[in-house]
Amino acid sequence: MKKLKIFNGEERRMFLKYSITIIFLLILLSNMASSRDNSLPPHFKLNSALTCRLVGGLTREQRAVCHEVPDTAAVAFEGLQMAVKECQHQFRWHRWNCSSLLGKSTNPHASAIMKRGIREAAFLYALTAAGVAHAIARACAQGRLLSCGCDPLGYRASHDPRGRARVNKWEWSGCSHNLGYGIEFSKKFLDIREHVDDLQSKINVHNNNAGRSILSSHMEVRCKCHGLSGSCQLRTCWRTTPDFRVVASTIKRQYRKALLVAQEELNNGMSVLRGRPRGKRRSRAKPAPKTSLLFFEKSPSFCEPDTRMDSSGTSGRICRIGRTSRSGSCDLLCCGRGHALIRRSSIKPCNCTFHWCCRVDCQKCHDDKWVAICK
Repeated sequence: MKKLKIFNGEERRMFLKYSITIIFLLILLSNMASSRDNSLPPHFKLNSALTCRLVGGLTREQRAVCHEVPDTAAVAFEGLQMAVKECQHQFRWHRWNCSSLLGKSTNPHASAIMKRGIREAAFLYALTAAGVAHAIARACAQGRLLSCGCDPLGYRASHDPRGRARVNKWEWSGCSHNLGYGIEFSKKFLDIREHVDDLQSKINVHNNNAGRSILSSHMEVRCKCHGLSGSCQLRTCWRTTPDFRVVASTIKRQYRKALLVAQEELNNGMSVLRGRPRGKRRSRAKPAPKTSLLFFEKSPSFCEPDTRMDSSGTSGRICRIGRTSRSGSCDLLCCGRGHALIRRSSIKPCNCTFHWCCRVDCQKCHDDKWVAICK
């Protein structure tokens, strides 16, 4: 019998080194061969593919866009969720408070309320369109997306807001948020849901554009000074998207004065949408401004649960005791059913003292509050 050769310590280390190197190269070649797009990390592509497959309420065209640019679609879903959270804040004292949008698999368009022509749906269309454009514009500037970067136009400091030429030539452009790409993808991803010849679809697209126009009108310019001892010998400026709450508050004001689509337009296919203020049926319908919200259906009371509207009613909601005209008042929120007072107890830190250095000691105190709950 032949004796097996026994490696010494140095030979054993060399053998293990070359074996690990060969295994690593084989795994790398396997990944390169199986991947059709090597520009994305494998774990990111897997998560994006699952996202496109698992998100509900997407049309066939939207899924095609999602699979085409999965990284951008993932950021768009972040924008939709940001819009849902902001909707909850804006409507926290309304009978309908956007709570039904939470369980719609990151896609509020799957909700039944967005298939209706009411004012709340108009608000949602404008808010979600602005949310998608806002999230993508920021993601481009942060380097999170492969298909875009900083705004190629940059910050144009050669003209003031009135169009007059500036004499200052020491302002340099920083990395501006790419609002143009954000709006373009928002149109590509959301407006594709709508049908060309349907009046409700035309209204939805108008409300989408209204939200994007409001976002565009709130773009901000931020600057940073450079120079010796903090002097502004050189200043870098860039355009940035505003805090989304500012945009949502403006859309909420448009919601309050939304225009009712003229009845004559429901019977013919006019290309220019016209509307009149709510409650003024005798006033003349005028072409809707680009930042106005449009609706054509009366909103329900949202007092009782209604699955057709994804409404859970107002029973059990916290309300405000006081003036009947106050937002969230018990008289309005409870729909005449009355309310009950419930004492809620919680433990909070109190009587805190600071000890040098560096410790804070607090006592535990019981905090009892009486809250009004709708029956």
